[in-house]
Amino acid sequence: MMIMFMAAGFFPLAVTARQDTLSAYSAASRFWCLPGKCISIVKSSYEKPNLSFLVLHDDENTGLEAAHDFCSKNGGAIVELQYGSERNISFGNGRIKFAFDPNQIFNNAGVQKTLKKYSHQLPRPEAIKQVRGLALAVLENYQADSLGYFVTLHNNSEGRFNILSYLRDPKFDGVADSVFINSAMDADDFVLVTEPGFFSYLKRSAVNVVLQSPAATDGSLSVYAQRNGIPYVNIEVQDGHYDEHFRLIGLVADMLSELKNKELYVAK
Repeated sequence: MMIMFMAAGFFPLAVTARQDTLSAYSAASRFWCLPGKCISIVKSSYEKPNLSFLVLHDDENTGLEAAHDFCSKNGGAIVELQYGSERNISFGNGRIKFAFDPNQIFNNAGVQKTLKKYSHQLPRPEAIKQVRGLALAVLENYQADSLGYFVTLHNNSEGRFNILSYLRDPKFDGVADSVFINSAMDADDFVLVTEPGFFSYLKRSAVNVVLQSPAATDGSLSVYAQRNGIPYVNIEVQDGHYDEHFRLIGLVADMLSELKNKELYVAK
């Protein structure tokens, strides 16, 4: 490494619309139901096309707020999961209870691992199938195949996970191919990418950035994207660092516009 639901399914669509002070948008919700829990998949579409964002954790709101403000000024869309302002999703009836991290469900091995980690009993085949259905529903709503990329937004907490974790925490061994750290930035604020060209661009912009290794094997969306040849960007910022999240969103938007031809994603 270089250092530098019931039966699971969709429920009817609900649509609302409002006139924002800067740009009108509509919000459409679909519902994926697990036993004892329904998850809303909400897509907010602003009138002017631009960047599309994905927010998977319902307790991470700084990035969501920054994305709405960005889209109200520049256009775009946001897909988010709403399930109770928690990080993990819990479901089940009676004594059968399961829980999982919604960012770890994008392959079968990832679903089994996250269910085993957070549940009170071993995952059952039906539970695995239901959670995988949620992952497919998220992918269908975000439509990365037609967009040509993923841009996700995550928030972390002070003194826990940050860019230094890729260098110091054995749990992240083999995840990073390259890491660039700008000591003038907060270590909690960084961008993770899957394309060498993205890494080079952000490094030139003096942004904390991680290039994910193709050897990464968990069930996260970044691994799914990399294995399916879909360029991926995650903007990871400490909860409450609104200005930095907004700044990095704008920088990533400029990057994707400049490197809009896929062949330019490869570093020169």
